Amino acid sequence: MKRSLKKIYRALLRLWQAFCRRLPLRRRVLFFSIRADGKLLENAQCVYDALDAKKTVFAHKYPTPPRLRPYIWLLLLTHKVVVTDDYLPFLREVRLRPEQKLFQIWHAGGGFKKMGFDVFPAPDTIHEQYDDVIVTAEDCRKYFVTAFRLPIEKIHAYGLPRTDKLHDPEWLRRTREGFFARHPQLRDKTIYLYCPTFREKNGKRVRFDPQLDFGRIDGELDDGEALVLHMHPTVDYTFVDKPYRHIFDLTREEDTLTLMCASALLVTDYSSVIVEGSVLGMPMLFYSPDFDVYERGFYLNYPDDLPGRLFTDGSRFVPELRRAVRERDFEREAAYRKAQTSACDGHATERVVRVIEKWLDE
Repeated sequence: MKRSLKKIYRALLRLWQAFCRRLPLRRRVLFFSIRADGKLLENAQCVYDALDAKKTVFAHKYPTPPRLRPYIWLLLLTHKVVVTDDYLPFLREVRLRPEQKLFQIWHAGGGFKKMGFDVFPAPDTIHEQYDDVIVTAEDCRKYFVTAFRLPIEKIHAYGLPRTDKLHDPEWLRRTREGFFARHPQLRDKTIYLYCPTFREKNGKRVRFDPQLDFGRIDGELDDGEALVLHMHPTVDYTFVDKPYRHIFDLTREEDTLTLMCASALLVTDYSSVIVEGSVLGMPMLFYSPDFDVYERGFYLNYPDDLPGRLFTDGSRFVPELRRAVRERDFEREAAYRKAQTSACDGHATERVVRVIEKWLDE
C-alpha cells in the first residue's frame, strides 16, 4: 500500500512540475537559502538589500518538510533569476527553464579546504545548472572549476558581498561600539576570537574535541584578556558548559563579523572566516590538533600558504595566542591577501547586482 501511494505521489509531483513549467515566467528574483528559517546568509542579504527589483525570499533550514516541495518547485520554475548561497538540493529534482538564470553567491568563495566534487566525486547534478558563481580572487577560479565541474567562464572574481562593509570605517566604528555596549565586561580587553569549523568522519558530521582544558585556559588568561568562542552555524554544541571568568561563548548572541571587528586575534582551523580576517587585516592563528587525521584536502598548501602559524598542542594555547598578536608576519599576510581576497575591494555587491539586473532585462 505504501509503495503504491509513493508512486502516486511521485506521479502527481511530475505533473505539478510540468504544470509549473508552463506558467508565465515572472520578472522577479528568488533568493533561496537552506541555512536558516526566515533568514538569508550575509552575502545574499547584502545583494537583496542593494537590488532594486521585485524579489521573493524562501529561507527554510534543510531538510524542509515534504509538504513544501510543490511550493518550492513553483518558486524555482516561475522566477526569471534564482540566487542561492549554499548547496541547493532541489536542483537534483528540478531542471530550470532555458530562459532562467541561476546565480550561486557561494558563502565561502576562497580556495581553502576542498569542497563539492573534489570531496564527494560521485555523479551528481546539484551544481551543473549555475550560470554564474562568485569567488574572492582570480587565483581561486580554478578551484571552483573542479569543485563544481563548471567551465571557468561561469566563475568570476566578484568578491564576497558581505565583505564590502569591512572597508567602511564608520560601519566598523559603529559595530565595535555596539558590541561593547552589549558586552561592557569585554571593553578594553584583548579579545582572542576562536572560530573552529565542523568536523566529519567518513563524510558524516561528528562532534569535534578541541583537546583544550578550558579551566586551565581560564586560569592562564589575565584580567585584561578574554577568549570568545563562536561555533560553526551548523554545529549544535558548545565547548564550554559552565561560566568562566575569561571565556565566553557568544555564538547565539553575535555574528562572526561583529566579533571580528571587536577582536585582536582570529583563531581558527579550517574555516573560511579567514577571508574576512584577511580583508580586516587581522592577525590569525591556526589551532588544528587533528591536522594529521583531517579528512578534507586543501586547495592551498596547508599550512605554508596560511596567513598565520599553525600549532597543534593545546597545552600551548594561551602562550600561542599572545605570541600571534605580538609577532606578526606581515609579508605572509599580504601574500595570502593578494592570492585569496584581492576581489574583496568593497564593490562586490555592485558587481553582483549588475549581473542580476542585466539578466532581468534580457
